[in-house]
Amino acid sequence: MLSTAGITMNFGKRVLFENVSLKFTPGNCYGLIGANGTGKSTFLKVITGELEPVTGQIALEHGKRMGWLKQDITGHEESRVLDVALQGHPTLWAIQSEMNRLTDKSDFTDADGERLGVLQEKFQELDGYTQESDAAQVLTDLGVPPSVHDKKMKDIDNAQKVRVLLAQAVFSKPDVLLLDEPTNNLDIPAMVWLEKFLADCEGVIIVVSHDRHFLNRVCTHTCDVDYKTIRVFNGSYDVYQAQEQLARALKSKEAGRVERQVAKLKLFVERFKSNAARSKQATSREKQIAALSGQKVLPSSRVSPRLFFKVPKPSGQDVIKIEEITFAHDGGQPLINKFKTRIDRGDRIAIVGRNGIGKTTLIRLLLGQLTPSKGSVVWGLTASRAYFPQEGADLFNNKSLTIMDWIKQYTDNQDINNMRSMLGRMLFSGDDVKKEVGVLSGGEKVRCLLSMVMLQEANVLVLDEPTSHLDMESIEALQEALEEFIGTLIVVSHDREFIDSVATRVIVMEDNDNGSPKLTDWKGNYRDFREAHELE
Repeated sequence: MLSTAGITMNFGKRVLFENVSLKFTPGNCYGLIGANGTGKSTFLKVITGELEPVTGQIALEHGKRMGWLKQDITGHEESRVLDVALQGHPTLWAIQSEMNRLTDKSDFTDADGERLGVLQEKFQELDGYTQESDAAQVLTDLGVPPSVHDKKMKDIDNAQKVRVLLAQAVFSKPDVLLLDEPTNNLDIPAMVWLEKFLADCEGVIIVVSHDRHFLNRVCTHTCDVDYKTIRVFNGSYDVYQAQEQLARALKSKEAGRVERQVAKLKLFVERFKSNAARSKQATSREKQIAALSGQKVLPSSRVSPRLFFKVPKPSGQDVIKIEEITFAHDGGQPLINKFKTRIDRGDRIAIVGRNGIGKTTLIRLLLGQLTPSKGSVVWGLTASRAYFPQEGADLFNNKSLTIMDWIKQYTDNQDINNMRSMLGRMLFSGDDVKKEVGVLSGGEKVRCLLSMVMLQEANVLVLDEPTSHLDMESIEALQEALEEFIGTLIVVSHDREFIDSVATRVIVMEDNDNGSPKLTDWKGNYRDFREAHELE
């Protein structure tokens, strides 16, 4: 249905991938993975025709429709939410628009009536009269409530805009579905709905995501963008990862064998190069050495940061006591109502729930940035805290600061070598530390914030969506560092793989049927909670 032949793409001297020939078949879901900046989004743009490759061609079977969720959420500000979703079926949208134009005419003619009849017949053949209800249902399933459907896009927040554009991409069930980071700004119920939806799709699906759990749930194949090419592996992300680990081990073993062989050949040459009787053999060995030494391992685009959260002084047993706290924003319904619990040394807690339910509000109450209307939050005297904010943009307001000057603000240890070492661990090496924070990407800012957290050497870490904007290598490095962290952890995340690995206890925030909040302090891991409540 969809294929590429000899696709090469570069920007100036920087080659993203070259001579890529792939075939995508219906009924399969292809996960497109790779480090940030390797060209995953670019490859999708080449498939859609938004970008023209340097060489090669894209072939899409005639008459097949393509749906596409971009990372760019702009361009629909004046459109009604439901209309944006309906535009996901261009043919029906064009027919509907022409029908509306004709019926709105003040000088309606017989020719207009004939044309309208043809359009209505075609509209009915394509099930057009059910499209609004279908699109509305998909919007609702993705967490965009009916009360929002008639609003303009400019009047809703970015998280809802992403969901609207995702609804646009999927509601008409196109033959080829391209999804660029579809889980961004989705909470877990919406992710589960999307996973089930994709499982029922019969066309070709190509998805870019850093959510490993999502990829494992939906992908039949994994496409690895690395080494300036795209390699396809049968199976989910976990299967790909196991195959890659085996391949790396074999490469390492092969490299060791080559090194030993070269050393043996060099010894022979050194011994017999002056021996006239064996000079031809020595010359032959020199050619073998040159051939073996010319075998190069292609450089990978994957680079992992090295995180470590040091705890020089542990806290006491009591970390936080939460006594019957209640909180509501001015004039609003309570987000938290009479919540009581305690957090002890070594607890590893994940706070989960839909977007907007109050997870960050609970974090800010714990930190004292907000004051509960009732109840109290009391920290242990020996607890020290480091905080990773979900919305950290205000920490980068002084855009002219270099990374080094920025990090100096957040540590008592002003040793330049210590700060350089920490930034180096987070992939800011050499002159990178002189970059101004105003030009940093989202992923680079997250790495700055994680550097800040590490330098503070706290025994309690409070992390609000720390995996946002990180590639898989960075997420896995963060996960490993938190697994080794010996202090107390409180983390907000929608990444189920991440939560399952780092948390042993979960505070679940849900809506009650009567609209009041419900907080469940689940003394177990999140996987057990999901299974017990049949969430997957």
